Amino acid sequence: MLPDVESLMGSRLDEHHAPETNGRMAVCRRCGSRTDGPAGGRHTPTERQSDHMGQWLAAESTRVHIRQVREAREH
Repeated sequence: MLPDVESLMGSRLDEHHAPETNGRMAVCRRCGSRTDGPAGGRHTPTERQSDHMGQWLAAESTRVHIRQVREAREH
């Protein structure tokens, strides 16, 4: 079983998006996290990936916020 930090990060990634794999590798094409299988059921980042995945989620949140602000300005 994954340690708590990795499990929590996997859950956060799962809430953000479903894993997108190519069906052959257990890696999400969208964020780069390891998944629990090539069919892409859940994110299961390794300890080494946890910091990077946290940074990816923060950058993704910023990107979404910027898009929302731009859309609000257009209307």
